[in-house]
Amino acid sequence: MDKRLEDELDRAPKGTREALSAFKESGDLDQLEVFAKGIIARNIDDAYAEVLNKADDSTRMVDDLGIDSLTMLEIAMTFEDALGIELIDDELSGIKTYGGMREYLVEQIKIESS
Repeated sequence: MDKRLEDELDRAPKGTREALSAFKESGDLDQLEVFAKGIIARNIDDAYAEVLNKADDSTRMVDDLGIDSLTMLEIAMTFEDALGIELIDDELSGIKTYGGMREYLVEQIKIESS
């Protein structure tokens, strides 16, 4: 694990690192979601924490969570490093909701593992 990823996980909410390990070991998508929420929480303003905790598929990345394009890029880099996947910038820019992000992550993981 590289230094940048270690730093991200160190600063992420408690349970994020453990969820990543559990997902890698079991493939449990519930653990992937815990990990993803932890990484998002690490990168957004604390004022959006309550919204993230209650996020559903329709929660908007920009309007509801305050995620701008630079923040999305930082989140994507962490996902790539942690999960060993490649996320396409053009596709990332089309993700508008939390549900869309989750579906895209699962899709990319399936592609990488096949």
